[in-house]
Amino acid sequence: MRKNNAESKSQFSVRSQISGERGRLGSLISSYASIVAFRRQTPIFVGEAVLWLLLVSAGCFLLFGNRFSTLSAQIDLSHAPVPTASESTVVYARKRRRGQKKQDTQDVPEIAADYSRFSSNNQRDESIKQQQQKCREHASRFGHTILPAYEFEDRAVSGTKLERAGLNELLEAAKQGKFNVLYLYSLSRLARESVITLPILKKLVYVYGVRCICVTEGIDTDTTGWEVIAAIFALIHEQFIKDLSAAVIRGQEGALLSGYSVGDWCFGYGSEPVPGSEQNRAGRNSKPRKIYVINQEHAEWVSQIFTWYVDEDISISQIVRKLNSLKAPKDHRSSSKEWHHDLVVNLLSNTKYIGDWPWGEMQNVRDPETGIICQKPRPEEEYEKWKRELPHLRIIDDNTFRRAQEKLDANAEKWEKHRRVNGKFTGSSTETNGRRKVKLLHGLLKCAKCGSPFYSDGKRARCRGGKRGTCKVITSVPVKLLESMILAIIGSIILDDDQWFQCVFNDLLKLNREYENRVPAAIREKERELYQVTQKIERLVDLVEQGDAPEDLQRRLKSRKEEQKEIQYELKQLRLERSHELGNPSKEWLRERLKQLCEVLKESSPAANRALSALVGGEIILEEKEIPFRKRKYFRGKFRIYARGVSDIVTGTSSSSSIESADQGKEIVIDFIQPDETDQQRDIAKRMYDAQEPVFKIAEVLAVSRSRVTKILDEVFELLGEEKPDGRSRRSTLAVKHKEPPLYQSIADDVMKLYDQKLKLGQIADALKIDRNTVTSSVKYWHEQRGLPVPDGRTRRKSL
Repeated sequence: MRKNNAESKSQFSVRSQISGERGRLGSLISSYASIVAFRRQTPIFVGEAVLWLLLVSAGCFLLFGNRFSTLSAQIDLSHAPVPTASESTVVYARKRRRGQKKQDTQDVPEIAADYSRFSSNNQRDESIKQQQQKCREHASRFGHTILPAYEFEDRAVSGTKLERAGLNELLEAAKQGKFNVLYLYSLSRLARESVITLPILKKLVYVYGVRCICVTEGIDTDTTGWEVIAAIFALIHEQFIKDLSAAVIRGQEGALLSGYSVGDWCFGYGSEPVPGSEQNRAGRNSKPRKIYVINQEHAEWVSQIFTWYVDEDISISQIVRKLNSLKAPKDHRSSSKEWHHDLVVNLLSNTKYIGDWPWGEMQNVRDPETGIICQKPRPEEEYEKWKRELPHLRIIDDNTFRRAQEKLDANAEKWEKHRRVNGKFTGSSTETNGRRKVKLLHGLLKCAKCGSPFYSDGKRARCRGGKRGTCKVITSVPVKLLESMILAIIGSIILDDDQWFQCVFNDLLKLNREYENRVPAAIREKERELYQVTQKIERLVDLVEQGDAPEDLQRRLKSRKEEQKEIQYELKQLRLERSHELGNPSKEWLRERLKQLCEVLKESSPAANRALSALVGGEIILEEKEIPFRKRKYFRGKFRIYARGVSDIVTGTSSSSSIESADQGKEIVIDFIQPDETDQQRDIAKRMYDAQEPVFKIAEVLAVSRSRVTKILDEVFELLGEEKPDGRSRRSTLAVKHKEPPLYQSIADDVMKLYDQKLKLGQIADALKIDRNTVTSSVKYWHEQRGLPVPDGRTRRKSL
């Protein structure tokens, strides 16, 4: 009786499984039939359809036949011995442990998630909601509930791309074990490339232990043979993309040969719809065809660029600056806001401006493993039929275009020997043009106005935005001045600032305590993980030697070896940190290391650049400032020097909290101004002016004219915000007023001799052959020099 019951139950189980296989087979055939129905809408070769039908049929019958033979072998249980009571009650320790593991696995609750995707911006967002709704309805049949937190999605992302934000989030959640059942509306939502679909699907199933269910294809990874069905559908979904691409090219070719626009117009052109042309197009929301037209506003810029380059002989770099400064519009497909060198060169080389319109010279080639698209040239015989002559769209005359090509060819030939095979410049030697000295500040200088990095020609540093004309900062600064002033102030802080030294020392002690709490425990944990992974690899190798290797052994072994390498690298880094163990650092040890740091910074090497970057937090902001009464401007540099950055450098480690917050650093402000001759002249002129020196003596010391001294003094008082004293009033108080004594001073003694002889002023003037006013000035000067009162002329005349 027991035997018959067991046999009947087995037969019922077999019939159920066979029925399930028939259901999946029917689902597969019906899905393929729908795809074939779609493909009938486009002309394809009959042989291709037959080949696909044979492929799918062979796979299905292979799957069904393999499963049927396996189940048939399990039906006949008549000759199987019935276990006795004693045998059935014996439980061995090893079996008991296995049974316990199975029971533990069964007790894990099933958490469901879904993934939805659509490919283009032309599709509606409702597509995601519809996919999610179908997944939720299907999940409810299995007793699953999909929480909103586990609904992953990608909008307007092609299934041929491997890197997708929603997909990456899904894989990370699966890796962390946040869910163990995944619903897909269709396998095509996961990917449209079989080399992407199958690895991801197998990783989810075998590595992360996730059950995957596809609603439309009927795939369930908990059933036997799901890999074959998934592989067939992955190929079908991949072929769909290829057919769609071919259909798009055929449609573009038809529009092209009919004289319509296919969206390949460049800067200077546009397109406009042809009224009524939508009536001949299929579809409910058909749009009208478009034709090419000249955009007059952009065409003027095209003509201006050719004029600058050909007629006015302006360089391409100058044209770039002009276009950016004038805020010229750009091509509708441009990915950046700024004009640049290659954009102008491509414009000058474009034959569409003389009416020759090529199409299809390049073709998109996609890497099937990553989805990254690159362009490669088509054979000339293939795209030659697509060339068009459109003389009504000419903007530039043949002569101007020819002269532009001659200049471009000459320029290319000039620099050809300096280019590599890929067209990029080989670069100059590090020994030339002073470029060796630039390494210290490489990548650290940034413009405060536009945020662009600074570039250097080896001698002076400039804002890159200023070069392109997108920033008004065009001032340059000597690289040597930057390096010397930055190193001088950093050196003074590191070596001479006791407060800063104490701050660094305290941070060093804190870093040492963090190390003692973190690194040894982390090393022990990584060593344990490495041991476990190594054991797993050895067990997999044992399976190979025993001949019991599973089908996916190579994948599993490769995954374990990659995991082993990653753990070994992390363990190496932790041991490297341990090699820098400080013990208990002292202040003397720190001072010695700081001295070594200053020496490293002076070498201007890549190591010095890394050290300086850690010190200043990776950037030095330069702000352009005006110098009063001068056209040339200067830069004011601002940066912070961080204690943790110093600690990391002197210990040879790299902590994740190098820059914790801006207020923990010491702010440094430097005015990068070279000593100027005018400033020195102002300083000397002011000191001599205050010392009651006459203007002619100041002019002699400065070796300039007296008018220049007057201008310098005017600038000094204006800078100080003071009012300059009146020149005549000041001159009257000076001991020496003139470079050579005037006549009335040189003859003062002779005048006084005759004056004491009681001669009248007229007689004195006649005797010395001068006028009476000079005599009066001489008498006055003689008395003032001796501090005597000047005698009154009327009183003296009465006494004569």
